[in-house]
Amino acid sequence: MNIPPALVTFVEAVPATAKLVVRLMRDQRVDRKHRIAAGAALAYALIPIDLIPDRVPVLGKVDDVAIVVVALTRLVDAAGVEIVREHWDGDEGSLESLLGLLEAAGRLVPKRLRVVAQMR
Repeated sequence: MNIPPALVTFVEAVPATAKLVVRLMRDQRVDRKHRIAAGAALAYALIPIDLIPDRVPVLGKVDDVAIVVVALTRLVDAAGVEIVREHWDGDEGSLESLLGLLEAAGRLVPKRLRVVAQMR
């Protein structure tokens, strides 16, 4: 079976990404509001009650993904590169792929949601 290298990189980065998020959420150097927002976004994605029910084709998952992407992007941005690298267990290429993926996914999130997420 010929698995695309990008998919292999993504799958291999999942454990390191999960550890990174948990570590950033526990790190007192990261602004508390971003840690709370990331935790709330992850809880929202895992709890079966949604603004748009998951049974609605496509849109049911899009709201979960958009909220998580915005919150994780804000968490990583608030932490800064130095702290993110300190907590990263994967290889450098995987981290760069993750950061690029968050950036690209963030561009797909509606501007209004990104603006609301940046409000203080």
